Amino acid sequence: MDFAIKQDNVWNLRKQDGKGMVGCMFALLLLFVGGIAGIRLFPPYYAHKSFQTDVRTEASRAGAQFLDDETVMKNILAMGKRNEIRLTRDNVKLERFAGQIHITVKYSVPVDFIVFKKDMEFEVQASSFVGKL
Repeated sequence: MDFAIKQDNVWNLRKQDGKGMVGCMFALLLLFVGGIAGIRLFPPYYAHKSFQTDVRTEASRAGAQFLDDETVMKNILAMGKRNEIRLTRDNVKLERFAGQIHITVKYSVPVDFIVFKKDMEFEVQASSFVGKL
């Protein structure tokens, strides 16, 4: 009797027609696509976070040291170049009002996903009070 049950289980396993293999291949394909997407997205995202930190530091420095708008603009464009972000003066908006300096930087970075290209839109905002404590 045990032998008959074992033969039935073996027969049931043979009837599955490789469905487990198809599922495994599909999972590996999804893992591969996710890995490629992660590899392509990480550098622009890391550059954005580094640039965001630099802009916030620059806003604080500009407020504390009474830097003029031209110097701040030049420093932000240099930070973009250092982080491999293509910026123009049109991407950077500097405003001073109510004893504060406000910096807004909007830019996009093209990302190549092998089969298509997508522009990632980023915005960095920073502000600081003008003057020393």
